Amino acid sequence: MSLMKRLRSNADAVAAGRTRYRADDVEAEVAKHLQEMLNTRAGASLSAPEYGMVEISDMLHDFPDAMGVMQRAIKNSITKYEPRLRNVQVRLVQPDEDEQQLYVHFEISAQLVHPNGDRQPVRFSTSVDESSNVRVS
Repeated sequence: MSLMKRLRSNADAVAAGRTRYRADDVEAEVAKHLQEMLNTRAGASLSAPEYGMVEISDMLHDFPDAMGVMQRAIKNSITKYEPRLRNVQVRLVQPDEDEQQLYVHFEISAQLVHPNGDRQPVRFSTSVDESSNVRVS
């Protein structure tokens, strides 16, 4: 949720999300933020130049070392810019033999910290296509 939406929601005394939350909502918001962050190119944000990912196509000349660079870049971005996730781990998922090699898959596992302080283990799957688009599910 954008900052302006949160400010408007918090200013509304009857806003449903103001004092209550559901665990699924928090997890969905984190997944949405991860997808936005991983699809933002580093340097695109003037206020946070390191926010986002390096251009994946720029790393292809370093293949296969690029997979480790991407893995570390994903972990570093999440650790720095998604405070609701703790103990973040990112691992490269090897494709099945019958799966086309058009996508690179990573698995993100972490602890999701809820607004009330409760922690919950979460796992997100990411796929990076040939156009450097990242999908998080």
